[in-house]
Amino acid sequence: MRNNSKFLGLLLLACLFSCTEKQKKQELTKPVKPNVIFIYADDMGYGEVQALNPQRGLIPTPNINQLAKEGMVFTDAHTSSSVCTPSRYALLTGRYNWRTRLQSSVLTGGKDPLITEDRMTLGHLFRDQGYSTSLIGKWHLGYHYNIPEVADEPKENTETHMYSKAPIGTNIPNGPITRGFDSFYGFHHSGSMSSIVEDDRIVKEIPFVDVLPTLTQEVVRQIDVKAEEAKNGKPFFIYFPQNSPHSPVAPAPEWQGKGGLGEFSDFVAQTDGSVGEVMKALERNGLTDNTIVIFSADNGTHQLAKLKLLEKQGHFSSANFRGHKADLWDGGHRVPFIWRWPGVIKAGTQSDQLICLTDVMATFAAYFSVDFNDKTAEDSYTFLPAIQGSVIDEPRSDVIHHSINGRFAIRQNEWKLLLAPGSAGRSFPVGPEAIAEGLPEMQLYNMKEDAGEQNNVINEHPEKVEAMIKLLESYVAKGRSTPGINQENDVAVDIYKTNLNSTHNNPEGVQKYRRLEAEIYE
Repeated sequence: MRNNSKFLGLLLLACLFSCTEKQKKQELTKPVKPNVIFIYADDMGYGEVQALNPQRGLIPTPNINQLAKEGMVFTDAHTSSSVCTPSRYALLTGRYNWRTRLQSSVLTGGKDPLITEDRMTLGHLFRDQGYSTSLIGKWHLGYHYNIPEVADEPKENTETHMYSKAPIGTNIPNGPITRGFDSFYGFHHSGSMSSIVEDDRIVKEIPFVDVLPTLTQEVVRQIDVKAEEAKNGKPFFIYFPQNSPHSPVAPAPEWQGKGGLGEFSDFVAQTDGSVGEVMKALERNGLTDNTIVIFSADNGTHQLAKLKLLEKQGHFSSANFRGHKADLWDGGHRVPFIWRWPGVIKAGTQSDQLICLTDVMATFAAYFSVDFNDKTAEDSYTFLPAIQGSVIDEPRSDVIHHSINGRFAIRQNEWKLLLAPGSAGRSFPVGPEAIAEGLPEMQLYNMKEDAGEQNNVINEHPEKVEAMIKLLESYVAKGRSTPGINQENDVAVDIYKTNLNSTHNNPEGVQKYRRLEAEIYE
């Protein structure tokens, strides 16, 4: 009997030891939850980062260069649109922007939110994983203003301030803290950046030259405050959409002259300096090794940068790519995309994998082993294996581009088809002027052989054109471009918009483009 008891005791100990070892192994295989900071510059083309444009990038960006040196550069990364609001929608939802009611241009304040209340965002994804979630900076996705009955009149914009349509004390009932973020400190869009919102209320008004320093200080403050919790199992996600170097081009006094090529270059240099302050805060708090830092931009460089003047000085904001903000050409939407993740990403590496910033959603979901339902992130592919240094089993092979005027392009592997003449944005030629020059209504480029989109081979590959149009039509009809149950777009989608090729029907107006060419580009 004693021998049996002894045997049973040993058996029980063995089982407990086995269970403990199994539990340890399971804990080791659980994903570590690093802090994540996503820095999203505003209107900063691929060529503004010196590390990405060594021959033709003359503006100093030492901090972003250091990120590239310590992380992975994605050379073929694209925003879903070449302007602000739609590209931000796609990043935060993993869904193409043109599936929404916003078929062209951008939102201003006082509008219904573009992200519906029931749609999952990056904020929700991280919060569900136990993260604190903060948005510090530019929202630009719509919210309303509940102005108090007793309130000051809204102020008019001045040379130093750009106010919202509502005064201090105004409540924001459906802003970022209702879309997955625990806290919000920032503004709606550049035209209202002086009106600073904290969570759901306009709390102060500041000169626009102070906006970038103020936002940067808030990011640093939050890192300092959250550091101890982060070390004890409560990681943070900070989405930092900067206001720079978007217009108004307003470098702080201490940055004037630092870029070497005029005001815009100074603002780019200050944008880089903001990145440096974030990195210093992580280092000071001992969080460098357990924090993912991502740097990207919402679209290409804006025309107010005086692009031709920069080019005369030897600086090319879009590097070797054609076009700029608002355009279908790659300069409009191919953006810097740098991912630093110590211990996971090998320093100084590069990926040429085609990605869209919609893919950030699926990539983090894959890391957390989260399965989306069919109504979430319909256009998001994971590129997690590329980050981890392995081959992607099902890589993205195509992406749909969208311009400020709502014109479409589709990229499939090395081929790119534009369903529009000219830039389809703001660069010349565009729309009716392109038609007047005798250019065809569509363009086809081999991006492997012609990354600068100079040689239109539309007449040489009719079968390719037909196949790519059918693919685009199928993605529109299915309401998704990833595998899954078909979904509905929010509105009917016209992929051709041929009415914009007519001078009479072009809502932007040819004369407006001519003024831009004469007054801004030079």
